[in-house]
Amino acid sequence: MSFVRGIEHIALTVPNIEEAEAFFIQAFDAEVLYRTLPKSADDQSGEQVGPINGMPHDNAQRAISMLRMGTGANLELIEVASPTGEPANISTLGPTHFSIVVDDIQAAGRAIRQAGGTMFDGPQECSGAESGPGNQLWFCHTPWKSLIEILQLPSEMTYREGATKTRYIPPASEQDANTPSSR
Repeated sequence: MSFVRGIEHIALTVPNIEEAEAFFIQAFDAEVLYRTLPKSADDQSGEQVGPINGMPHDNAQRAISMLRMGTGANLELIEVASPTGEPANISTLGPTHFSIVVDDIQAAGRAIRQAGGTMFDGPQECSGAESGPGNQLWFCHTPWKSLIEILQLPSEMTYREGATKTRYIPPASEQDANTPSSR
């Protein structure tokens, strides 16, 4: 499909947008780019936005902000009046987590803890096609229990025979952001 360019942003529903922004700023050096729905504005009711995004009529969007961290996709945070669901885990239907590539997985784990996140056991060595010297993964929960995976990937991936594409790995700097990775 030649019309597909890639993932531009992912969105997380959060219980408190100020706390979520602070977590991503402290843990991942994120920057708030803009707020499409500032907390000071009127809520957008489910009746208003439900036909557009599926919001139930008895709920409302309270705040929306767009964040940027590193050289990957953008992160949209959405505070709603009545968030639903259990803490995310790998067996939850639908999107379960997103991954952030880091240069130092230990430093990232410390920053996540300092920002109020909870680290699972790890870091773990990557396995299979993702294995290689120094390739590690580590899962965490945000303070509101969304699941994030951090990855340290200094070694190249092993692709199946005949693969025509490589996995996108965010480059190390903004300067390299337009150069596709071959790892």
